[in-house]
Amino acid sequence: MKMSRHLIEIILLLILPFSVFAGHSGPKNGEAMPDVTLTDFHGKSVVLPQDFKGKVVLVRFWSLDCSYCDKAMLVSLENFYQKYKDKGFVPVAINTSRVSENDERVKKLEQLSYPMLLDEYGLVAKKFGVIGLPTTFVFDEAGILRGKITGEAGADGFEKLFTTVLYKGGFYENNY
Repeated sequence: MKMSRHLIEIILLLILPFSVFAGHSGPKNGEAMPDVTLTDFHGKSVVLPQDFKGKVVLVRFWSLDCSYCDKAMLVSLENFYQKYKDKGFVPVAINTSRVSENDERVKKLEQLSYPMLLDEYGLVAKKFGVIGLPTTFVFDEAGILRGKITGEAGADGFEKLFTTVLYKGGFYENNY
């Protein structure tokens, strides 16, 4: 059966956006967070994991253009940050799309006080082995991966994951 040129173009358009993420498996449970440097929306550099030593870090890869990424989850992460930051928790959101500083969607995120970083070409996402958005990792205070969620899990699911690591719950020793 011969495929039409139009169908081939559609398939390529669906596959190509994810090809930037392919080729690296990223850390597995029990392995260290990759060393990376990114900038935030204001141009300030942030070094992972160095800048967050001693903290439980939730790293969320998402995109302003991702229809599957629940943008309200970014506000939920702010609420969690305020609730748990004194216990050693910090979320880090990494946007994988190109962003204009005049984009109104970015201005709505200025109220968030945790690090909002840019990975406009998906190079850091590739180092983490991200193959779809959103993808969320939780690293313990030593920078070791203790859990990963591909897709959405709801606020309760994310809170359960990182608080289990924060309080060294049941799966912590079993590498989830």
